[in-house]
Amino acid sequence: MGFAHVEFLWFPVFSIDISPHAKNLANLISGKKNGVCVRGFMSQNRINESFLAPYERALIQWILPKLPDKTTPDKLTALGTFGAFLVFIGYWATTLSPQCLWLANLGLLLHWFGDSLDGNLARYRKIERPRYGYFLDQTIDVVGNFLILFGFGLSPYLDMRIALIALTGYHMISIYVFVRAAITHDFHVALANMGPTELRVLLVFTNLCILTLGVWDFTVFGVTFSWVDLSVGGFGLAFMVNFVVQVTRFAPVLREMDDKERLERQAAEKR
Repeated sequence: MGFAHVEFLWFPVFSIDISPHAKNLANLISGKKNGVCVRGFMSQNRINESFLAPYERALIQWILPKLPDKTTPDKLTALGTFGAFLVFIGYWATTLSPQCLWLANLGLLLHWFGDSLDGNLARYRKIERPRYGYFLDQTIDVVGNFLILFGFGLSPYLDMRIALIALTGYHMISIYVFVRAAITHDFHVALANMGPTELRVLLVFTNLCILTLGVWDFTVFGVTFSWVDLSVGGFGLAFMVNFVVQVTRFAPVLREMDDKERLERQAAEKR
């Protein structure tokens, strides 16, 4: 295998030993087509219009300068993952005592801290690794989401089937956001003014309500649900409905754009 010269945006030029298939992948992720740079990788506008976004941004900007030098983005990512694991353990342990919901709340706080500050710290210190950071962030989020909702489903308070419906609905919205970002280069952190931070706050609030008010049941069409089932299941169904609405709105716009470009190409070919 020969040495291929690969130029990455944001990184110095260097030579690595890669196969032709790996070279094609390297060209793809560096925004090259046939060896020619056609666009910058991850040139996305990060858009966050959630309810808590202004307050969260202010809090993060206050925290960033106070973090010690030994704190790195990777360590914050690990802390966020550890937080999700604590949530899982806390929910699972509620089979022994409802007081373990406090452990779940602590885990949610750590999960927010790590997940919200890792990328912001990298940008603040100008040590971004856009490909690695984006890839790691999104894949770790999948693990974190699973640990949190699967753990909740193992608790006595939420039916596992409802937990999986909520997880599916959230990931449907997430996939839509990623696909749209790949097309438009606009990365929407929140849809319908709801983002990950708002959902963590709602989970903490739900846990506090369970601790203070307990859990009572409702019977709907002959089927018994707890108020936790109805609340979490309602959000899961809302995610799915939002997914359908967003897709049905966005698809015709893309179709019109592609049809217009196709007609323009055909007209140019006839000249």
